[in-house]
Amino acid sequence: MRKADKYFTLIFLLIPSTWAGSFIAAKYVVLEMSAVDSVVYRFLISAVFMFPGLILFYRSRHPVFRDKGFLWHLLIVVVIGGIAYHLLFFKGMETTSPTNAALIIALNPFFTAFGEIIFLKTKRPGRFYLGFILAFSGAVWVNIARGGEIDFKHLGYGEFYCFLAALCWSAFTLSARITKKPHWDAMWINAYNYLFTGVFLLPFMTDFNTIFDPLSVSGSAWLGLLYMGFFPTAIGYTLFYIGIQKKGPAWASTFIYLVPSFTAVFDRLVFSNPFTTAMITGTTFVIGGLFLGNIGQKHLDWLKEKMGMKS
Repeated sequence: MRKADKYFTLIFLLIPSTWAGSFIAAKYVVLEMSAVDSVVYRFLISAVFMFPGLILFYRSRHPVFRDKGFLWHLLIVVVIGGIAYHLLFFKGMETTSPTNAALIIALNPFFTAFGEIIFLKTKRPGRFYLGFILAFSGAVWVNIARGGEIDFKHLGYGEFYCFLAALCWSAFTLSARITKKPHWDAMWINAYNYLFTGVFLLPFMTDFNTIFDPLSVSGSAWLGLLYMGFFPTAIGYTLFYIGIQKKGPAWASTFIYLVPSFTAVFDRLVFSNPFTTAMITGTTFVIGGLFLGNIGQKHLDWLKEKMGMKS
């Protein structure tokens, strides 16, 4: 077993940390450009980061475009995971609160887990789903503790769009496992996903001045876009896709629950926002849920034996 496979779970923690960092970077970006514009730049920057390295060092794994199955898979990934999810999410954010959106989007691991049972016939032990619920509860706790207000008394189109976005992300996660063949390389699939998504969303941009006059946007905003393009997208999304292939859709999705906790930590480090006892409690729930849901039976037996619980 390669070291990368042995420590894959630890490597996978890069995903919630980079995604949480994107919330911090976005605070600088959204002050100067619209959400859709930032998504276009984010995906195109990711493609610019990935293609030169793939062409130089990974050309032998380039997909065969004559393979109709690959083209259909790429179309599903782009339409559902790239275009539909982001348009629905930002459309929902126009009329709903960030906390409402965060809690609704946090449902997508649930949708993914049930989809895995229905479509992939995957069977997991009861502790996996118990850990799932524990991690979700912790994520909700952290969101509320960060000062968010839940308002489900006045449900509207914003919440509905976020709900559809959560379904889209779950569908993307499942399709990445169902339709992908072993010889289709994840790096190339994601590079084309970022390129095609960015190009498709270009007509939806609200301000084209930044294309012809980059100096119209501050250096802080461009640094934020570069961060989002490289870390949470080129690295985070690609690693998430690889995690789906290696461990399964539900396993990969569960780690999304760590994003609010990482975001709270970065808020503390960058903006000096307080990290309260309630946030620590919620984070403990998330970590406990992930541990319970992902620990193997062999490790569980070992723990029982060390604790004197095994007969």
